[in-house]
Amino acid sequence: MTLPARDSTARAQTTIDFAIGIGLFLLVVAFVVAFVPTIFAPFESAEGPQTADRIATSLSTDRLGEPSDPYLLNEPCTTGLFDQLNGGDDAPLSCQFNTSADTTAELFAFDGASDANVSIHELDGGVATVNGTTLSAGPTLPETRSVTSAQRVVSIDGGTYRLLVRVW
Repeated sequence: MTLPARDSTARAQTTIDFAIGIGLFLLVVAFVVAFVPTIFAPFESAEGPQTADRIATSLSTDRLGEPSDPYLLNEPCTTGLFDQLNGGDDAPLSCQFNTSADTTAELFAFDGASDANVSIHELDGGVATVNGTTLSAGPTLPETRSVTSAQRVVSIDGGTYRLLVRVW
């Protein structure tokens, strides 16, 4: 018994099918290489927007006031914090933050590479002054590093202000 002659032009895979398959494979590999490392980035460091957001929330809801009255800042503790961080007298011991910290890095327990600048502004933009204390503390912002910020609207003695935290 003889088998029918095989047609030499009938193939199961053409060159175009092979090119499409290789192209899709390379696209998938490029996607995995580009996006998988960024999935784990939030767990690798404490820097970024979440740090500024956490500090702003902590200051505005419990450290500078009472947790039962969030965003309502205690005037003596608020002015005491900024006076303390700017080289003045320590804040009252009744305040809910480290009343012996001299820098924002020490206050927020940063490692040597991170720091923060904290300020309270009038709603129209200028740095606020309460009872003669300018409400701004921390080093000047770096020009060569990325800075993230978070802000909250707070109240001090009936006045409305904007708490701004910048972290790098």
